[in-house]
Amino acid sequence: MDSAQATSFRRGALETSSLWGRDWMIPLWQAGADEVLGARDAKDVNRLRAKGGWYVDSALGDDGDAAHLGATWAALEVLDALGRLDDLPVADRAATVAWLRSLEGQPRALEQSSALARSLQLLKEPVPGSLTRIAAPSTDDFAALTPDARAIRLADTYNYVLIQEAAGKRPDVNRKVWEPVLRDGVATLTYEQLHDLVHVLKAAGSPKNVFARVLKRLDGERLDDGTVRDPDAYIGDPDASLFVQRLRMLAGWSRQDPGLLTAVEREEKSGEAGQKGAERLNRAALRKVTADGGTSEQARQLCADPQVLPATVTERNATQWQRTTLNCTDAGASPATPEIATWNLDTPDRVVAAATVVVGLADSGRRDRVSSWITAEALKQWARNPDRFTSVYTYALVVRAYSLLGGAPDVTLREALGRGITPYQGCAGLPDLFQVGGGDTACDLKTTWGVWTLDRQLNGIIGGLPTGTANNGKRATVR
Repeated sequence: MDSAQATSFRRGALETSSLWGRDWMIPLWQAGADEVLGARDAKDVNRLRAKGGWYVDSALGDDGDAAHLGATWAALEVLDALGRLDDLPVADRAATVAWLRSLEGQPRALEQSSALARSLQLLKEPVPGSLTRIAAPSTDDFAALTPDARAIRLADTYNYVLIQEAAGKRPDVNRKVWEPVLRDGVATLTYEQLHDLVHVLKAAGSPKNVFARVLKRLDGERLDDGTVRDPDAYIGDPDASLFVQRLRMLAGWSRQDPGLLTAVEREEKSGEAGQKGAERLNRAALRKVTADGGTSEQARQLCADPQVLPATVTERNATQWQRTTLNCTDAGASPATPEIATWNLDTPDRVVAAATVVVGLADSGRRDRVSSWITAEALKQWARNPDRFTSVYTYALVVRAYSLLGGAPDVTLREALGRGITPYQGCAGLPDLFQVGGGDTACDLKTTWGVWTLDRQLNGIIGGLPTGTANNGKRATVR
């Protein structure tokens, strides 16, 4: 990878998850992409460690044992890959081991059990017999299962294998069932399913020739720059559709879209729609803005649920809180004003988190509730230096916050906008959209929404809104 590509991969991963995002970078780093991980990541990971011994990743959505197990597993994998796991202070390691041991013997899903087993293995602790005695998921009824049930059975088998491997045991896997599944599904399985099935069969001792068609498929989907395309990534989702509706609103276009509403209803009736609180809220917001209907009781309940919308905002969950608050506002619900923690504005990530809070409060009609420690003066130098940020979207957030707090769009700021935003406008066939930045030249809905919102707030001085839109600097220039 060149530097720009590595930066793009890293940024996208960390925006999704601060811990699992780093875990996803491990294979790339081990393959020679040195810039996707480094010594600073070990420090950042350890900052996400709680006093109880577990690690916290706000992207996992809740604060229970399942989320803590997943975050701890990812954190330990990153520290181990970087060779920094042995650097853990004795007391910290002991606290993590004690917490993991406290979870032994409790019935839990195989996914959680595998995270527990692998975490103990990484810490060079024995895996308890209560986990290794778990039997392999049955394959006797596999032919009669629905496609969804088969996918679940594969995931369970993969997690069973991870447990046995963590304990140094050979898993008891029925190759006569799983090898034909790979053979018949090699062209259609998702990449995640393909990964899990290959792992299961390698652990079971399948010969190399079983995997020949897997290699052929991957080579056939490789692009010129070495990356591999993922056809599933081109499937639309409610989140992207919501950003389209927000862009339509900013441009003054109608948001009435019968086809989009039909697609939402079809997904829900299919039984394939995600049922997590955030996903249900997303669809409720999309229905509201598309059909211009009333606020549903479900949306009100979800926006009052602290498991969906955090009641306290920290630098770690600011993005989750802001995006969920925006969805609540679109859905017509009125979320409560959160408690806001305090942190230093001494790194780009912390500045972006503070700016995210300001923007989230403003977009939900609570601009007057911004904490006194977040000021225009504190954000001034950051807003004037776009090079400190790795994406156009995060820089736009900081400038929005600076402006909302009273920062003036003086000559210095206008010059900064000319460097940090203007050059990133337009892609082939999409002249009004904005690129991600930081080496990623793809245009992005979220980035475009961030810039258009900022431009409207600044009365069109960027000239980024579509021609003919009110508050567009380009319109004034044409006149």
